[in-house]
Amino acid sequence: MYHHSGTAPGAVLKHISDRRDGSIGRVTGEAGLIDYAAEKCDLTEFPHTLLREETLRRLFLGRNRMETLPDNINRLISLEELYVYANRLEQLPESLCELTRLRILDLSHQGLTRLPSNIGALKQLEILYCSNARLTHLPESLWSLNNLIYLNLTDNLLDHLPEDIGNLASLRELRLYNNRFHKLPDDLCDLSNLRELHLKGNQLAALPDQLGNLESLEVLDLRSNRIGRIPDSIGNLRQLIHLDLRANRFTSLPDSIATLPNLRKLDLRWTRFRDEPAWLKNLEERGCAIYR
Repeated sequence: MYHHSGTAPGAVLKHISDRRDGSIGRVTGEAGLIDYAAEKCDLTEFPHTLLREETLRRLFLGRNRMETLPDNINRLISLEELYVYANRLEQLPESLCELTRLRILDLSHQGLTRLPSNIGALKQLEILYCSNARLTHLPESLWSLNNLIYLNLTDNLLDHLPEDIGNLASLRELRLYNNRFHKLPDDLCDLSNLRELHLKGNQLAALPDQLGNLESLEVLDLRSNRIGRIPDSIGNLRQLIHLDLRANRFTSLPDSIATLPNLRKLDLRWTRFRDEPAWLKNLEERGCAIYR
């Protein structure tokens, strides 16, 4: 168990990227801002001496054995990045959402069963990792994070996405694979800045007809679902580079895929066509790699 009095210890590092597993390190930068790392250090509780560090900016506590975060974690008023992945957290204190400067939050790879109800108070949050957990639902306030650009909720137990997901106007990458989604809300297609959409390993039977509204999309991964039809509007995804459709249930493809000017990879393995489209050969001649 971690015990210490006075200032939080740690070897002085030139840069936080010099940190090493199993050792504690700290960096003091401009304006006295502190970066602190104690990853894979066998910690069973949060280092409470850190709560005195009001200039703490980045905190790396991943791959330990912590079961809780302190209720007074809101004392870390300068914190911008918090990495507590691969611990033993199941719930989080609501006070976590008073860290209003937080831009990156990594909660992944542990038995987390819920997110704080007021997570929407983290108005500066840009990156949220919460993969490989046990989430069954998401708080309504999550969809008010207008600055969020990356959201990873893969490998959870989620089966419903609300229409409010369309409010995440800044989102560029959305990872939802290996959940239990049966359908997608139409408002998902309002995410005009989205560049990557990862949905493999769900139970999707259909896609929104408005799919083509995702005009910035470059990567679309739909493998291992139950999709019976690809909407014609997919031909409007003019920026699409990588399209993964393997292991689904459709037996034909819309001809509009042939018009995608930037498509470089099309994966059709483990699908069954009534008749393979003639335009696949044209795509290959143009330089698109097709797997079938």
